[in-house]
Amino acid sequence: MSRIVRLTTKRQMADQQAAATIAEQLELITPEMLEGAPGDLKLLLSRAIYSAQKQSRPNTEGLWPGGFTMISRDQTKLVWDAIRALPPEDRPQQVRHAFDLALLSLRQDTGEIMMRRDELAEEIGCSPQNVSQIMGVLERMGAVRRTRQKVPGVRGPGVAVYYINPHVGWNGSLDARKAQAEEIHPPVQLELLQGGAK
Repeated sequence: MSRIVRLTTKRQMADQQAAATIAEQLELITPEMLEGAPGDLKLLLSRAIYSAQKQSRPNTEGLWPGGFTMISRDQTKLVWDAIRALPPEDRPQQVRHAFDLALLSLRQDTGEIMMRRDELAEEIGCSPQNVSQIMGVLERMGAVRRTRQKVPGVRGPGVAVYYINPHVGWNGSLDARKAQAEEIHPPVQLELLQGGAK
């Protein structure tokens, strides 16, 4: 039986080798060397290493298309239990659906939730306004965090951009996750639930 092999040109092989060399050089920077460095610098370095490694091994994505999201079993149970304990007016079923969709659409290098509000609304089966409320519930729980991104030429605080809390889940480089986790507080409500009290 014949086997299909992906064609790799000499230029692609040279680019992959160069990327591998860059990744190896960047990995020589030890955590001790970065002690006291700002979190932004650590995150930038981690992203550069991740990008170089990915470019040096472009075919490995085929095993896990889109990568996979890391979340511990204990943390999964804590989040699900916290969602189940929500009052009916917080729409626990829709909050759970939004949380699951968020885990499926994480940007690998930042943990940003890539699904837009209207896409989440369509998947969940609710209005975009309800999505804002649902994401607000996840934010209050500490499962996600929200930032505002300014839109050029538009007045106001900017569009809401959501990120998974790196203490809850992650998709991508563990070094990037550690750098972000240093800058972001763990979800207090979920930690309290772990101790059995609210």
